[in-house]
Amino acid sequence: MQLLTNGFGTTSNSTIVNSTITISNTLTGLLTPQHVLKQRYSILGPIGRGGFGAVYKATDLEFGGRLVAVKEMSQNNLSPQDLAAAEDALKHEAMLLASLKHPNLPSIYDQFTDAGRSYLVMDYIEGETLEQLIASLGKKKMPTDKVLEIGLQLCLVLEYLHTRQPPVIFRDLKPANVMITPAEHIYLIDFGIARHFKPGQKNDTTALGSSGYAAPEQYGRSQTNARADIYSLGATLHQLLTGDDPSETPFQFSWLHLNDSTLSGLDTLVMNMVSVNINQRPETVSQVKQELQRIVTQHTTTHPLPGVPAGYQQPPQRQKRSKTTTQQQIPLQSNTLCVCYGHNSRIAAVAWSPDGKLLASASYDKTVRVWDADQGKVMLIYKGHFARVNDLAWSPDSKLIASASDDRTVHVWNAATGEVAINYTGHKGMVDAVAWSPDGKQIASAGEDACVHVWDAATGALSFQYNEHKEKVQTIAWSPDGKRIASAGKDRLIHIWNPAHDQQKQPRTLFEKVSEKFSALLSSTPWQKTLPGQYGTINSVAWSPDSKYLAAASNDHRVQIWDALTSHIVFTHGTNGSGIKNIVAWSPQGKHLAIGSNNRTVQIWDLTANNAARVTETYGGHVGYVIAVAWSPDGTRIASAGVDRTVQIWQAFPSVP
Repeated sequence: MQLLTNGFGTTSNSTIVNSTITISNTLTGLLTPQHVLKQRYSILGPIGRGGFGAVYKATDLEFGGRLVAVKEMSQNNLSPQDLAAAEDALKHEAMLLASLKHPNLPSIYDQFTDAGRSYLVMDYIEGETLEQLIASLGKKKMPTDKVLEIGLQLCLVLEYLHTRQPPVIFRDLKPANVMITPAEHIYLIDFGIARHFKPGQKNDTTALGSSGYAAPEQYGRSQTNARADIYSLGATLHQLLTGDDPSETPFQFSWLHLNDSTLSGLDTLVMNMVSVNINQRPETVSQVKQELQRIVTQHTTTHPLPGVPAGYQQPPQRQKRSKTTTQQQIPLQSNTLCVCYGHNSRIAAVAWSPDGKLLASASYDKTVRVWDADQGKVMLIYKGHFARVNDLAWSPDSKLIASASDDRTVHVWNAATGEVAINYTGHKGMVDAVAWSPDGKQIASAGEDACVHVWDAATGALSFQYNEHKEKVQTIAWSPDGKRIASAGKDRLIHIWNPAHDQQKQPRTLFEKVSEKFSALLSSTPWQKTLPGQYGTINSVAWSPDSKYLAAASNDHRVQIWDALTSHIVFTHGTNGSGIKNIVAWSPQGKHLAIGSNNRTVQIWDLTANNAARVTETYGGHVGYVIAVAWSPDGTRIASAGVDRTVQIWQAFPSVP
């Protein structure tokens, strides 16, 4: 196990101490377990020591015992010049990281001085450096898929740094400064020599970098800009793909000679990135990212899951059935418009952009894919999460997507470019659900910590935290009028509450499904009503377009609809054996419900006949449980997805011209 430790700057040479500090100096690393710094950080034990400091694993007593890394800089045995340089390096790193927030960067929590030594408190991250991973492979090459994944994650964080104002140039990208967690999430570490780009300055004040990875201009020939980081990224990718250590032969890179036509363009891209001529390199990391995404898409769709056709599949003519020879036969229906392939694990959520042009799908494979809703072609693959993605929501203007993940974060990112706008890290557990307010100003998220967080969609600042649930919250929905939120999950309760006023103890409604009881809290006086049957975990809630009714699907094989104002049940459907109901979605016109279940079907129910629903369509195109269902904004199409790893777009009412 390694710990993220951004190295303390040295003064004896032109590089930075390796981010993993080795044990050598007895003047630091003397803190013992249970020693408490600043009456807040309880030391668990040392991780490493070096000439300029030590690193400890500790718990933060003020924030629920979260694990942190405490970096200690010794102020002993240093000349005044060295002491000043070390303190400047630590302060520079602290100030720079404090101004940055990105999923692939460590967070900084505190900086202080205690007993003559300076401390920096940061994220504790388990894993290893890419340098160690390369060493563990020996003579084996890293799988290309993994290299592409690492490259895309590094592009995302470099793109973020380079688009700050002023831009941040990292200047020391190399395998030793890249951490990879067991979940294969990347962290860029060691900001000791990162700097802001200064327009008009001819060269850098000091030549710093690592031999083999540093661009020629970092040796004092000119001021480093974003293209210096592109060079270092290219050198790192070249090493990962070939196993050749660039520090042994600086500025000399052999062609990759990849024997895979689906990787066309990768060789040229990497060689352009490591060109000694700065003008021959890509101008921006965004260009590198776009080319890597193109290669990933090309490689993925040409090498799909065993027996599954690539890309997307157009349906046969009406009355004809496809006879594709697949490991998991996809039985195309006459109303299937297209079947989208690409995810390599179950799909947890699908959502249409409000303008109806795009469709997004979230998967346990840690990605979100954005598809052209008309053709079913993938437009972008978002890989910012390092654990499975459970839910997603579009902003009302169709420009941004919020995605919730088991990595305990919600990312808000640009649907066209993948650039991250916000990384919300307020939850203490996995995040299962996310919903955007109709006015676009707030986002609600919930999950394993049994809390619903309501936060500012522009800044990520927490506005309100709803703590009334007793167990994991699995689903949340914002009423279309924006006045209420419905939340539910494993405690078998549906809570309806006002996100703007609940902190003033405004009345809220609780739909409780425990044994055979149904209870509601309409004011301060609870009342109960007996309901038939048994009840289980609530998997999905959905509001009617007029915000008057609430539908819920649960593990008890039932779908029920409540009057949201009176708490009266107006409709119940489902029996044991009819399949666990995973998802319920209300049509934009409010006349139909679409229900996805474990019986591998999606049913459309007509609700217009005296609340006695009748099934008007049963879609059987899936070969696994249906977990996600969404209506197109115009109400003519449905997207469904689930365990079979496909997104299927189909006509909701095929009999209607």
